[in-house]
Order: sequence, then C-alpha cells, then structure tokens
Amino acid sequence: MTRADVLRDHLTSLKVWIEHWQTDRFCNLIPTESSLILAKSHADSALALIDRLEREQKEAA
Repeated sequence: MTRADVLRDHLTSLKVWIEHWQTDRFCNLIPTESSLILAKSHADSALALIDRLEREQKEAA
C-alpha cells in the first residue's frame, strides 16, 4: 500500500464518519464518544503521515 493509499484510506474513513454524523443530525442524535475518537484517530494518522512525508522531502533536498 502506498502512502497516498494510506492517506486516502484515513481521509475516506473520516469523510464516512462525518456523513454518518450528518445523517444522525437529521434524527436529532449526537455523535458517540467512540465515533469521535475513531474519527480523530484517522485525522491524527493522516496528519502524522503528511508530517513524515514533509520531513523526508526536506532531508532529501
């Protein structure tokens, strides 16, 4: 799996959670703590990968 694939996977998962929460809002439901934790984890992982890619680019230059 390429880094782009990993980023795409994390961002797709985050998008799915957001869409789920939007659907829940129509029923006056609030996000669960576990869903918020999972979504934050996907965002954190994607950001960490971007940071790593930027470091590697700087080191290669």
